[in-house]
Amino acid sequence: MLVKTEIEYFKRVSATPADTPIAMYGSNGLHDMLKRKSLEHFITPINVLHDLSNINARMKAIDPLSPQELYYMIVMGENDLYTSSYKHSLNRMLQRMGTKPRGDSLLLNVNFDYFKKFIKMAANYNKLDTFLNLMPAANSEALMRAFVANLDKGDNLEDAVDVADSYSSITNKKLQNVILNYVKENEQQSVAAGNQRGKVIYGLLKTIFLSADSSNKVDLTASFGIPSIYEITNKDMQDDKGRIVQQVFFYGDEDGKAYFPPFVNSFSAKDWTVTSKKEWVEIKSKKGNVFVFANKPLDYNQNLDDSAQVHLANYLRALDMKPSVVVHRGHSYWLKGTIDRMPDNAKVVVLGSCGGYQNLNEILEISPDAHIISTKEIGAGDINRPILNYLNQSFITGDKLSWKAMWNSLTKLFSTDPNRAIRESWDDYIPPYKNLGAIFIKAYHKQMDM
Repeated sequence: MLVKTEIEYFKRVSATPADTPIAMYGSNGLHDMLKRKSLEHFITPINVLHDLSNINARMKAIDPLSPQELYYMIVMGENDLYTSSYKHSLNRMLQRMGTKPRGDSLLLNVNFDYFKKFIKMAANYNKLDTFLNLMPAANSEALMRAFVANLDKGDNLEDAVDVADSYSSITNKKLQNVILNYVKENEQQSVAAGNQRGKVIYGLLKTIFLSADSSNKVDLTASFGIPSIYEITNKDMQDDKGRIVQQVFFYGDEDGKAYFPPFVNSFSAKDWTVTSKKEWVEIKSKKGNVFVFANKPLDYNQNLDDSAQVHLANYLRALDMKPSVVVHRGHSYWLKGTIDRMPDNAKVVVLGSCGGYQNLNEILEISPDAHIISTKEIGAGDINRPILNYLNQSFITGDKLSWKAMWNSLTKLFSTDPNRAIRESWDDYIPPYKNLGAIFIKAYHKQMDM
């Protein structure tokens, strides 16, 4: 009923003149209810069973859903669907579209509602080519033209950020060139029409896309006049007492409880002093002046992990310690809690889960110059630990942190890992200089403030 109502309402919104049903928006509105029901009845059940080898048993919760209903479940679950949940849901959606599925027919059936979000997600999970191949070439080109059109309309930047993020995930050079050329066309039209917002949005996207090809030698920091996205100095990480303070957010579910002991054990007794308190651990480097505080993953059913985070934050304030490094260790549905408690002077933010426009935008509103490491996948403990070890070693030695050098070093490390899942998961991690959505947000606000 919710899906049928959404499809009908969006047809009214898209009509000329537009007729916007007020029931679509706001708390307990149609969009809010669609998302809540998608998460409660379908996304959470298939996520919880992510370790189950029997795929049919794992995905049983979505058996009753039609292709259109699966489409809405997917777009509503952008920040919540596990990678495997997304891929299996997409496969089932395509299977239920018949023996000759047509991607363009599906989009017509939903009146192209949320189609930019759907394309962005397909690109991020390397499924965009698969979807575009389910329609004639002329239709796929028209779809991508619509994907980059009208990004200057509306009140927020979500569609533009989705386009930026999608471009970084596309490996098909021909498709990249198609998108780049459409962006250039829209920029020229905005200039001719005297459309300042359009000129800025499309001009920024053009420069960002050109920078993705290293042969163009585009320096985004110099081009946009923003703080460096390629490196950060040790001095920039320090507080006024010369300390580098790191706060790690754990959550009291099974994953948090499983990954907390290996996290603590990764700090060698030779280099670090570990002190366990009732609700958190304090870890101090024996050389340098680096402090790491991590709340214990206490039982979330009793809200004990939340209390531990509150008490730790109060403790740090009492000591006048302001974390410049924030690490989120948990699924994406816990991320809002981390962002709500993130200090405003964070310089490096490590997300153990997907970024997404809302999350990136909220982080950059709190700390505009933050360097954000994120992943398109579920954060893997066996990858997060080497990332944090590299960061901490850099903090101790006082070396300037170069993201390209760090990524090259870790890529060599993970490329030889015997575990194929680790090798593939590493490919889904995004360094700050390739986090095109975050770069776009920073550059846009810089341009509009000039």
